[in-house]
Order: sequence, then structure tokens, then C-alpha cells
Amino acid sequence: MLFRSVRLWVASQDYRADIVVSDERINKVGETYRNLRNTLRYQLSNLYDFAPATHAVADDKLNGLDRWILAQFARLEKDVSDAYDKYEFHVVYQRVSQFAAIELSAIYHDVVKDRLYTDAANSPRRRSTQTALWRMARGLCALLSPILSFTADEAWEFIPKNGAESVHLALWNPAPFHLTEDEEIAWRQLFELRATVLPLL
Repeated sequence: MLFRSVRLWVASQDYRADIVVSDERINKVGETYRNLRNTLRYQLSNLYDFAPATHAVADDKLNGLDRWILAQFARLEKDVSDAYDKYEFHVVYQRVSQFAAIELSAIYHDVVKDRLYTDAANSPRRRSTQTALWRMARGLCALLSPILSFTADEAWEFIPKNGAESVHLALWNPAPFHLTEDEEIAWRQLFELRATVLPLL
């Protein structure tokens, strides 16, 4: 694990500025690595009974929360793709680690755990969430593969019906996911309300 943390630390550095290495910085990146690994483990652990060919839900049938997270993930993929094109690996590190910690861990994964564990196995809401998890797990493996090559490839093996034998042989084609204007407004208002209420709890 130390080797993987060091590899991620290298990717996290802006090579255009002076680079400083210390135990504290390596340990901080090690925490980020554990969070990314746990993010993938959470998603994969909830896909054990998911068969994409029969269970995947179409975009327009997805639950509202699942549509929101996929729209956020599509923006992440675009940002990461642009950063790779510019060799800005530190931007990839920042965007992915922030997304895993905030949008996924603090919001989405926390909210959907009840439906994953208590809804009927084949319920529309659970299959909708599994569809979102499946799509994000594939995308995360692909966008992490240049900087966490071993972790991404190991996780890839457990994603249902992945096609390519290795993530490094798969094509990564980030695609937009558009929310309607009404959806955008509703989610913006909801998160503004959340930001107001949370400090009071």
C-alpha cells in the first residue's frame, strides 16, 4: 500500500512548482488513497446481484438522486479528461479525491445505503441505484487507471460484465449526462437548504 500511496503522491504534485516531500504529506495522500479504495469497495460490494444486461435502468427511468449523481460524475469525467490532456495530474488528484469525499461519501453513498440494504432485491429504486453505481465504478476505474494502475485494474475485475479483460484495454469515452432545467433548479435549491440547515443540527 505504501508504494501505491507514493505513486498517488507523485500524481498529486504540481510539477511546475517546487515539490516538497515529507512523512506528513505522504500520510495525507495515504488517507486519500484509502478513501478512493473504500469508495470502489462500497460500489462493488453493492453490485453482487446486478446483471447490466437485464437490470440496468434507462436514463429517463432513473431515480432523481441517481440522475443527480450521474450528472455530477459526468462533469467530473470531463474535468479529468481535460486535465489529462494538459498533463495536469495534480488536478486529476484534486478533483477525484474531492468528488469521492464529498459528493459520494458525504452525500450519495450515505443516502442510498438504506435502499440498497432494505429495498426488495429487484425493486426499481434499488436497480436504479445499482445502475448508477455500476456506471460510476466503471468510470472511476478508467479515470484512475493512469495514476492508480494496479488498484484500478484489480477493481475492474469485480465489475459485472465489463467486456475488456483489463481496464487498460478498455476504451474510456466520457459522455455528458444532462439534467432538465427543472431538475437543476430543484437540486440547487435543495443543497442551498441543506447548507443552511446542517450547521443548526
